[in-house]
Formats: sequence, C-alpha cells, structure tokens
Amino acid sequence: MSRKRDKIWTAIIATKQWFSKFFTSEANALVDDFGNNPPPDIDTHPYSGDDNKKGD
Repeated sequence: MSRKRDKIWTAIIATKQWFSKFFTSEANALVDDFGNNPPPDIDTHPYSGDDNKKGD
C-alpha cells in the first residue's frame, strides 16, 4: 500500500511543480512583453485611402 501512496504523492508533487513553473512563466511573459521576442520593425506607411473593399 505504501508503494501506491508514494506514486500518488510523487504525481501530486510533480503536478504542483509543473503548474508552478507554468504560471511563473506566464506571469513573466505578461510583465515583460517583448523581452525575448521583440516585435518586428515596421516602417510607417501613408494612408492611401484604398481599403481593398471592392463591390461596396
């Protein structure tokens, strides 16, 4: 019976650690938006008035 209990506690602890790492990672991503993945450099484009809607 103790072997089964050990497996259950191991699974509980592993799950708790996984969720802890997951939520810490998500929180860091929210706080530091573009720390490791900056947005692309986009030049400004003048508005031409053409919105590509044909047939309206």
